[in-house]
Amino acid sequence: STTACEQSNAALSCGTSPSSDQGLVIHICSANYGRTDGETCSQGRPPAQVSRTNCYFSNSLTLVTNECEGRSSCTIAASNSVFSDPCVNTYKFLYVSYACVCKFLRLLPFLQFLED
Repeated sequence: STTACEQSNAALSCGTSPSSDQGLVIHICSANYGRTDGETCSQGRPPAQVSRTNCYFSNSLTLVTNECEGRSSCTIAASNSVFSDPCVNTYKFLYVSYACVCKFLRLLPFLQFLED
């Protein structure tokens, strides 16, 4: 998983370098742009900006999946310009849970479809 504070970038990678091809690609498990706790990305922030902890952007998973799914690496900005602003006056962060999976495994549903 990775976390990026508002106005920074989340970097997801399934290789030792962007040019490496180890046959592994990103599979997004979950994602949220907002705030779900009072500690993450709170350093130096006034309490009023980190006290709301029920902030979720409903399309976070879709946006991150569209940007990163199936790629060996990707970078996505944790910003209101990408995700809109689910909670005004709250300092947000992007949390992404992902796994690195074999490229071939992503083809299994398609191959199963061909057999039917």
